[in-house]
Amino acid sequence: MPLKIIPKTFRMAREDQQLGEILKTVAERKKGETVLFPEYAAYTVEGSEKACSALSQAARKAEVSVVTTLNLAAPGLPHAEPGVNYNALFVFSRNGRTHSPQAKITPQSFEMRHLDEAFPRMEVAPYSRLNRVRLRQDGEESDAFFFICSDLYALQLFDGERLKSGALVCPANFGNGAEGAAGQIIDYSVKCGLFGQGFLCNTYQDAKDGATPLTVAAEKIFKQGTKKISYAKDEMDNSVKRSSAVYPDEGYRNFKSMLSLTRNGTFTVPRSRSLENGLQVALGTYGEIVDL
Repeated sequence: MPLKIIPKTFRMAREDQQLGEILKTVAERKKGETVLFPEYAAYTVEGSEKACSALSQAARKAEVSVVTTLNLAAPGLPHAEPGVNYNALFVFSRNGRTHSPQAKITPQSFEMRHLDEAFPRMEVAPYSRLNRVRLRQDGEESDAFFFICSDLYALQLFDGERLKSGALVCPANFGNGAEGAAGQIIDYSVKCGLFGQGFLCNTYQDAKDGATPLTVAAEKIFKQGTKKISYAKDEMDNSVKRSSAVYPDEGYRNFKSMLSLTRNGTFTVPRSRSLENGLQVALGTYGEIVDL
């Protein structure tokens, strides 16, 4: 049975404003639904601690499962370094449980190190595993992989047979222009049968005075078409390479600086997390079943 996941975006803003918008959306959903939000419902440690508590309570109260990421040390994250903060995926289940089965493999340079004093302090560690996650919804089980934003870059590291699963889920905060490239990759990966479904959710920004917005909303569900498309690893790898821009870590000190790359239709990957720099990612599993 296909997963029923509803992508819902939020406006990129101060953490309290983001959280308020997310909580309002959760409260308005129907009981039993699963909502996918973009990454970083909160991006600082302090904001993430507040959001974690609020989202857990909201999910239970509304009986709605919530998926997003937070800047926290994630309990239960396979092979996580104790006490280390990641841009970690959180699933707040409507049954009251909280799971963290994945973390971001390719955090941006300014996420890993505080390079610009005017930018919020994040300082998350990169994660070096891609975990298959078993999901249960309405009594039916399915498996999925969660690619957090630019983690789509890691698709190059694995043969298709090792990734074949029920769904690819991508909570994201792609810079303006990159969301389209990401959508094309997900669309191909679903239509060629690598994943049964695809889900993409990206933030948006209200730009002022005609300025270019930093991010553009995306709430997309990808399904297999009636026409069969064959999977080809070379085609997948070439598509990811065309769609990604590897940059020197110290050269891009904040999110705004990324627009010069993303407006070209490419998502960004810091050189320190690139194949050229020896990126290695282990394929693993999350040991618990996540109820949606």
